[in-house]
Amino acid sequence: MLINNRFEVDPVRSKVTDRDTGDQTRLEPRLMKLLCLLIENHERLVTRQLIIKEVWDDYPGGEEGLNQAISGLRKLLHDEQKQLIETLPKKGYCFHGVLSDNIPAAKRKLLKPVYVAGILLLVILTVFTFLFYRTSRNSYTNQSSTEEHIRLFKIDSARQAEKLKK
Repeated sequence: MLINNRFEVDPVRSKVTDRDTGDQTRLEPRLMKLLCLLIENHERLVTRQLIIKEVWDDYPGGEEGLNQAISGLRKLLHDEQKQLIETLPKKGYCFHGVLSDNIPAAKRKLLKPVYVAGILLLVILTVFTFLFYRTSRNSYTNQSSTEEHIRLFKIDSARQAEKLKK
């Protein structure tokens, strides 16, 4: 997902990329969980109690951890004016960023070569499988044919030997 057309959030890799500077920041799991919780509740109040319960599992030091985490997210998202993550005193926080789920065009372009390479590999494997099957079938047929020739040769040799005996 994309915040303010600038910060690309990748929850799976716990990574935030600033598209303006190219900086990539890996977040600790609690910070990523907090950021995702705020994003999921976009433009709605997320109470301090809910955050401490969801992110810190009601840990007694959760209040101080929450303050530090919000400060860290604001620094990461360049939210010096505290407009992106708004503090509602004694209540909680509200996330006001502009969100989009679009995959950046650069990533879409990168996916195409991967698909092309996969299809090419599949075609090559299919051709090799066909050729291997064909070759092994021919060798079996050739082996059967050779055995048949040997059998016929033995029969022919036996007939000629009988003719010579007579």
